[in-house]
Amino acid sequence: MCALALPLVIKNPYVLQVLTNAWLLGLVTLSVTLVTGTAGQVSLGQAGFLAIGAYTSALLTLRLHWPFELALIAAAIVSAVLGTLLVLPAFRLRAHYVAIATIGIGEIVSQVILNWKSLTNGPLGLTNIPPPSVLGNQAVTAQAVYWFALVLLLVAALFQWRLVRSSLGRVWRALREDDVAAQAFGINLTRYKALAFGGSAFIAGISGAFMAHMYTYINNETFSSASSILALTMAILGGMGNIVGASVGALALTILPEIFRGLVDYRYFLYGLVLVLLIRFRPQGLLGTE
Repeated sequence: MCALALPLVIKNPYVLQVLTNAWLLGLVTLSVTLVTGTAGQVSLGQAGFLAIGAYTSALLTLRLHWPFELALIAAAIVSAVLGTLLVLPAFRLRAHYVAIATIGIGEIVSQVILNWKSLTNGPLGLTNIPPPSVLGNQAVTAQAVYWFALVLLLVAALFQWRLVRSSLGRVWRALREDDVAAQAFGINLTRYKALAFGGSAFIAGISGAFMAHMYTYINNETFSSASSILALTMAILGGMGNIVGASVGALALTILPEIFRGLVDYRYFLYGLVLVLLIRFRPQGLLGTE
């Protein structure tokens, strides 16, 4: 409730934009907590899911003139389907080999975007992407965009909360704890890993699509591999598998770099230091691991 009322108190567009970025990164972090924290499948390919969602929504609105709401949903579905198909060959791998394989997802997507010029406009990217809108009413003010992003985060968090507490969530946790034992009980590993990656890509696709319309311009460098590492860092900071922790981690690692903007050259050094300290002193994260 405090977060929803914040724009009524804070009028500074810069502060609201920083918080909006935190909520959108919170969506990406949620996607990590689902596939890694709940299902135990380490993913470093979230940047690819973001890019698929962003380009899908941007192309649908620019070239087919779809309304933003339909384009957003379609982007999430396309991201889920393509993301799952891309990572499908890695399902027979285990441990860190899965993480290594998922790194390739982001690189594959980036290279397709860069070279499929007739569709994506190559390195020039897509411009004049329409801003987010609801029933034709565009969200152009900092307050409107902030509320839109926060509502998406809350809806996604509620959806994931219900999902992980369902029978499907229990199967995912069984995979996380011991996939050999889970398979011995008749669980189809490929099917449930695919569902985990599909759900993760769906949520990340929503974030990517909204970012594209918020920025109004994207290219092949908008979503780099650093986005995947940042999302994983945020998930570990908040508590791997902890839904509230995803937002806390995203908020902390979005606001702190702005506070210490003068140390921008050392940002990734600080991220690495945070990870090392967490692993050493609080491996379960700030809010604990579910």
